[in-house]
Amino acid sequence: MANGQDRVVALVDMDCFFVQVEQRQNPHLRNKPCAVVQYKSWKGGGIIAVSYEARAFGVTRNMWADDAKKLCPDLLLAQVRESRGKANLTKGDAQTRLTAVAKFSSDG
Repeated sequence: MANGQDRVVALVDMDCFFVQVEQRQNPHLRNKPCAVVQYKSWKGGGIIAVSYEARAFGVTRNMWADDAKKLCPDLLLAQVRESRGKANLTKGDAQTRLTAVAKFSSDG
């Protein structure tokens, strides 16, 4: 790197990452308020990721899904897949979807 000119900066919204994986795998979730929940058996499950559409209604991470539904009655929920009774948030789903990385520069 010469004087920092070869530096690449990437901004990734990880709060929305798991929702976007679900939206890609389930097109009926796209452009709709949705969230990813974990351990759905109690209070609708704990929300771990929220779409931008659901955020507009005040839905946030760490809410219980039952409480989020009061703010956004049309909220769609996707359940975290489990492996041996535990959440399976492996990067495998993301790796299969990764197709390109864009590089941006300021020199036009």
